[in-house]
Amino acid sequence: MNNIIDINSTGLMIIYFLVFINLILVEVLKFKLFKQFLIAITRMSIQLFIAGFILKYIFQLNTFHIIILVFLVMALFASNIILKKAKVPVKNLFFYIFLSITLVTLFIGFIFIKIIIGLTPWYEARYFIPLMGMILGNSMNGCALAIERFYSQIKNQQKEVESLLCLGASTFEAVKEIIINSLKAASLPYITSMSGIGLVFLPGMMTGQILSGTNPIVAVKYQLSIMIVIFTSVIFSSLLVVLFSYKIFFDKYGKIKNYE
Repeated sequence: MNNIIDINSTGLMIIYFLVFINLILVEVLKFKLFKQFLIAITRMSIQLFIAGFILKYIFQLNTFHIIILVFLVMALFASNIILKKAKVPVKNLFFYIFLSITLVTLFIGFIFIKIIIGLTPWYEARYFIPLMGMILGNSMNGCALAIERFYSQIKNQQKEVESLLCLGASTFEAVKEIIINSLKAASLPYITSMSGIGLVFLPGMMTGQILSGTNPIVAVKYQLSIMIVIFTSVIFSSLLVVLFSYKIFFDKYGKIKNYE
């Protein structure tokens, strides 16, 4: 088998019939999620089909500046989502988020595509965009968890942090434990996921490659590599965004700002 089997119109109709059943179930059980679920399904469907048509065009062009522009747009959307999920309206935080995930994703993605896979050119659209999207998407989730945990803990432990500052600790020393806890929060879901791969489930990338006819051992190598790359990206992007931004949470007198 050389190509993955296409899903025809009938198959898609059955899929959306399952959506209809889910909507009825959500309404009958009074989850109060009917509107959110309907909007999410609609947005996902529209966004995916639009992305599919755009990617088909970009793959044909395969031009460096267009590919990088697409990546930067993806990073902008990811940064905005992180900011909304974290719910921390701190000035300049968006810039630090965008800078962190862009630098880390490009650096680690380049190592994976150019050095590990050995692809030339390294920005080949068919590889670059999906792989960068996977790394960026996971970094997005990790950063959101790290930022939310960091700023919720610094708010809850305000007295302890300010006491340490009064005793002569630097800003970093005062929040060091909170930074560590925020990185733990960002990494734990991925550690849990990696523990179950191969035993409990086969992840999406590996499943897709096997369905397309790839040798399972080759698929394993790719999946193993991408999971380690993703975990590395989550750790580094979460660390960077916290290190870049933690000082803006303090005023010039060393007091924690009220961001509510």
